[in-house]
Amino acid sequence: MDRDRDLDDDSFLKPGGAFDGPLWEELLAEPGELSPGARLGPYEIREPIGAGGMGEVYRARDTRLARDVAIKILPAAARTADARARFEREARAVAALSHPNVVAVHDVGTEGDVQFVVTELLDGQSLRRRLADYGALSPAEAIDYGMQIALGLAAAHDRGIVHRDLKPDNIFITRDGDIKILDFGIALYNDTDGDSEATTASLTRTGVYVGTVGYMSPEQVLGQPATTQSDLFGFGVVMYEMLTATHPFSKPTSPEVQTAVLRENPVSLLRIVPGLAPPIVRLIERCLDKQPAQRPKSGRDLALFLEVLGTTDQPPPPTDTSARSPRLRLWAMGALLLLLTAIWSYVQVTTSRSMAAMIDVELARSERLTRYVHDAERTRLAWTARVIASFPELKALFATDAATIRDFLQAYQQRVPGAPVLMAVAADGTVVARTEEVAARDGRAEGWIDALVAAPGQAAIVDTGNRPGVAVAVTLEAGSNVFGYLVAVELIDQRFATAVSDATHDDVVVLSERDMLASTLREPQIPWRSLESWRKDSAGATASEVRIGAQQYAAREVKLADTPAVSVIVVTSRDEGTEDYRALQRGVTIISLVLLAGGLLSVWFLPGIAARLQS
Repeated sequence: MDRDRDLDDDSFLKPGGAFDGPLWEELLAEPGELSPGARLGPYEIREPIGAGGMGEVYRARDTRLARDVAIKILPAAARTADARARFEREARAVAALSHPNVVAVHDVGTEGDVQFVVTELLDGQSLRRRLADYGALSPAEAIDYGMQIALGLAAAHDRGIVHRDLKPDNIFITRDGDIKILDFGIALYNDTDGDSEATTASLTRTGVYVGTVGYMSPEQVLGQPATTQSDLFGFGVVMYEMLTATHPFSKPTSPEVQTAVLRENPVSLLRIVPGLAPPIVRLIERCLDKQPAQRPKSGRDLALFLEVLGTTDQPPPPTDTSARSPRLRLWAMGALLLLLTAIWSYVQVTTSRSMAAMIDVELARSERLTRYVHDAERTRLAWTARVIASFPELKALFATDAATIRDFLQAYQQRVPGAPVLMAVAADGTVVARTEEVAARDGRAEGWIDALVAAPGQAAIVDTGNRPGVAVAVTLEAGSNVFGYLVAVELIDQRFATAVSDATHDDVVVLSERDMLASTLREPQIPWRSLESWRKDSAGATASEVRIGAQQYAAREVKLADTPAVSVIVVTSRDEGTEDYRALQRGVTIISLVLLAGGLLSVWFLPGIAARLQS
């Protein structure tokens, strides 16, 4: 960190910096002074960075790892055993994140009566300072920062930590342009290690009103428990501020701000930021939805959407052919007719090409998102199978009978809603137990299970005999001895179709070679019942057009697997997407007809006008 910088203006130290939050306020009092050369365990104090009501911060040298760190001295209120234990436990929870977009907590410790926390040494400025100094960010810069923030939130949520106070003050931009999420001082921590007295612990004292007005979600304002969707509301507010440099619920007083958060919708970004891509606007509006269930499901989904939206090519703009017609002259009627014909033809051709290009770009975007969702589903299933296979109880039960193994797997399914179908398979490929029927009953495994066992850990689409599904096999081993496999299966159903539709904002139809597996279209509107009928309508091509009801749609096939054959047909409306182009065509046609009629009238009355001129 630059020593010559004005320490009073250092956003790293001010409220909203790396050490802000009620946790620090609770544990801090008047700090003592440490001289250069003093030691706190393996850390040698080099120089003070700053001081204030929040305590003292020093630049120090980690003599073990030969690196510079920041040390915050927490001397006063951290002397009770309860406060020390809670601080250390919750500091470990934040340190366990180990993510490039979350400030790294290296260590906590006590030297005599001095309790301290060690973090990475940051150099840069807070997002609040960046907005105050330079105003709104460009859309590309906002999307880049937003994607990093979403990834940091996803890492925290995966560890059971809800931040609860995401705002520009708690987001730090390093000189390299990297984002660091700060201040987990009021986070909600779901302790999955079983060490704490309660399952869920808050990183501040219980019963205190936490959060920042204007950044708390509606449910937090109402005093309801915060969830991961609460952080996504704060994310939406931060994205809005990055793009506009204004708060979406700006009001004169705090009560008015809270009322606006609960009841009002912010001014549309399309009105404030002309040219901003509509998918970005829709994504931010979803984050700011009053109902948590209507917001994106996770920070990882946000990062995925922002990555795709940030790399999607924009459709070509409509060609401006509204050239002024020349003054009507009696001797130029023929030239006028030729000009109007040329303009009309040019507009028709160029807008038709632009419409086709725009639809193609939209379908290409939807195809990429479909594959992202499919890959994410396979990764999630493989991770779930590995977690279950790691249970020591399951490994021990392989020495018992099939009924006991089945009871254990079914008990897991009951505890975890939405868990996949689970099968225990012996090392020789014999199915030992299963939680549900997805194929033939006990005995030698069918070919699809043999294929999974041959490539453990690789999720793939298989034909279970009833319908296609995504499945994976993971090894059960003791030391280097493989004594069985755990197979997890999720049938491809309406849940998968809904996930793809939510990501693409288009309707989808999921087809196998002989069946329609799922669709977001209403039953009477589904134009295909199998891949065979799709290929017949599309003449073997991967894209086609179809009329559904009164609208014309463009459709594209996204192949997920060849054996068994499974594809997602993405359907997007041509009429809605090309309305602006069609309006331009109609406008030019009307103008051409009006000018042509004026020219014909002038020619019609030309003899009379000429006679008057002669007289």
